[in-house]
Order: sequence, then C-alpha cells, then structure tokens
Amino acid sequence: MKSEAGVSPVNPPKGGMIETASRTRNQANAWRTRWLRVHLWLGLSVGALLVIVGLTGSVLVFMNEFDAWLNPALLTAVPSDSRSIQRPLNEIIAAAERMVEPESRILAVMGQHGREGVFSISYMQPSLAQRRVFVDPYTATVTGTREFGTHEVVPAYLIEAVFQLHFTLLSGETGQTIVAIGALLLLVSIATGFILWWPLTGKWRQAFTIRRPATAVRVTFDLHKVFSLYPSLVLGVVLLSGVSMNLHDAFVQVIQWLSPGTRGASARLLSSPSRGRLPIGVVKAWDIATSRYSGGNLYGIFPPESLTGVYLVAFRQVPELSAFWSERWIVIDQYSGAILEARAPDMRRTAGESFLDWQWPLHSGQAFGWPGRLAVFAAGLACPVIFATGVLMWSRKRRSRRGRIANDP
Repeated sequence: MKSEAGVSPVNPPKGGMIETASRTRNQANAWRTRWLRVHLWLGLSVGALLVIVGLTGSVLVFMNEFDAWLNPALLTAVPSDSRSIQRPLNEIIAAAERMVEPESRILAVMGQHGREGVFSISYMQPSLAQRRVFVDPYTATVTGTREFGTHEVVPAYLIEAVFQLHFTLLSGETGQTIVAIGALLLLVSIATGFILWWPLTGKWRQAFTIRRPATAVRVTFDLHKVFSLYPSLVLGVVLLSGVSMNLHDAFVQVIQWLSPGTRGASARLLSSPSRGRLPIGVVKAWDIATSRYSGGNLYGIFPPESLTGVYLVAFRQVPELSAFWSERWIVIDQYSGAILEARAPDMRRTAGESFLDWQWPLHSGQAFGWPGRLAVFAAGLACPVIFATGVLMWSRKRRSRRGRIANDP
C-alpha cells in the first residue's frame, strides 16, 4: 500500500530518516546545554560547601578514633585481667558529679566507643556553662573534662570544632539550615552531572575511565568525570541523610505523607506528671531498660528536657536484631518508670520507619562496618577534586570565550 505521493508509509524516504535523526540529536544537544548550565551554576554556587562538608565528613567518620589518638590519656581506658568488668553505673556517675557544680543537670550519658573507650557524661551547670566529664568505666575514676562556654562559637577542641563546622558551619541554627539547603542543591547537581555523563554515543568504556595519552584539558575533564561518577551513589545517600538530620521535622513529615503510619521521634512521647512524685533518675532508667531488654552495648541515656519529657535509653550492637545496624531505643516515663515505647529493627511498623532509621547509619557509614565507613571517607576526600576540576574547566572555557571575543574584528 502506498500513499498518494507514491511513498510507502512503512518505508519513509531515506532523507526523511536522516532529517528526523538530526532533529533528535539537536533536541538532545539543546537539553544537554540547558542541563550543563544548571550543573555549572550549581557547582559554582554550592561547590565550596561540598568541599567543606566532604572533608569534615571524612574526618568525622573516624572522629572517635581520631579524638582518642589525639587525647589518649583522656579518652582511653585499657582493661586488664584485674579490671575487665565495668563498675556499676551509679559509681561512674557519682565520680562525674564530683567534677561539676552542685545542682548540675545531666544532659547525656554516653557509653564506650569500643572496649577501650571511656564513659562521657555531659552536664548543664547552674552557671549555664556545659562540662563534659570522662570516666574510666573499669575503675570509676575521672580521666578529665572538657568545658563549653555559654556563647562559644568555635569549640576549643579540634574534633568538636570539626563537628560543628560540618553540621552548622559554626553558625548555629542558621548554618544548620544553610547546610541542609545546600545539600538539596548538591543532590540536584549530582543528578544533572549524571545526565551530562550519560554517553549518548554509546562509548561506555570511555565513560568510566581516564584516557591516556591525552591533553591537560582532557585529563581535567576525565578526572572530574571519574571522581564524580564513582562516589556519586555514596555522596547522594550522605547528602540526603544530612538533610534528614538538619531539617528533621520537615523531613519526617514528608516521609509520613509518603508512608502513612510512620511514627515520629520517640522524644515526642510525654511523661505523666504526678503530684509528689520525683523523676526516677538516670540510674533507675538504666535499670528498667536493662531488666526488660538484654544485650547490646550502651550508646547513650538522654534524660528529659522538660517536666513532661521522657528518658531515652539507646543500645547498639544488639545481638540478632540486624546484620547491618542493630540498635534499640527505649522510651521511659520519667515519673512512673513505665516503658512507653521501644524502637528496633524488628519493631518497625512501616517502610517509612525503616527509611528514617537508616539515615544516620548510612550517613556515618557505620551501617556496613569498615567497608561502609571507608566508602564514606573516600567519597568525602573526592569532593575537593570534583570542585577543583569543575572550576578549572569553567575557568578555561571562560578565558577561551574572552579570547575569541577580543579577536573578533
């Protein structure tokens, strides 16, 4: 069957096929130019932030190890045959309380980071200055303290300063929001970079390698391509989890909308005040939690921050919970001692809860042990290379464009 023009609709003219293919390529190139422009300006505007959070994040992956290496007398407690059993928690806290002002309030009791770690008890003192006391759990003796001023912008301790730079850019809540927004923009930058990387010509081998021999321009381009491509998945996960922590409430609301039935933060549960009844205290909360749930290492005990707040007791490395991240959080009424809720991998109610619970383990790399931590560490180190090569390519193109304009008659 032929059309009125005598040409079969099934077999169009060869010239028409070439014209269609050419039009498709032009459209693809036009879109590629638009994505390149978006990718360029995102890189120039928030690329420096990527360097900051990337490098500081690499340090924080091993923050406990680095801190202990820099401060061995403060943060190391080596058990021996004669002292391999921890002292009771009440003795550890009693030792810490002797180092702070009377009527100081406990902010957090943090357990050991490894068998040779110390306990860390943070206090808010009546003078409003915070003090962190470190205690050897095998002897219940204080190894030292750290002080944090009321209006301190830059902490006096290296690892603490690195953490605040990573989390807030040393700018408090404002910096925390800036980091979250920057992370969202960087996620868009990763997506546009992936679009630009996609080899339309089908030359997949070249898309994954640095070609040799090559000019300096080509090597710069390939370095940018490779250092962006291989860590892109890890960087994407780390950036998204960073948003979940810096904009936590909004992030949880989005997940609850996508996954109905997802519970919010356990700290939102409330205690029931009763006249004449005093808070049970940190040690009693610990006893209640361990009597109901056994196994695991203490991560931390977080006392209530208000008259209706709750105790949070958290354990990690809990046996037989999860092969990747075995963590259990227990919520306790501060007056009655009743367990209001427990969170663990085997107690999740929705996919949204699983997604939320995975954010911190993925962000820190701890979900997959040493391989996960090394992957996050390497991804952070790649960030300066990504930014530097991107700026170098933009600068060369800019100089070339200016040269052409200057040479035009």
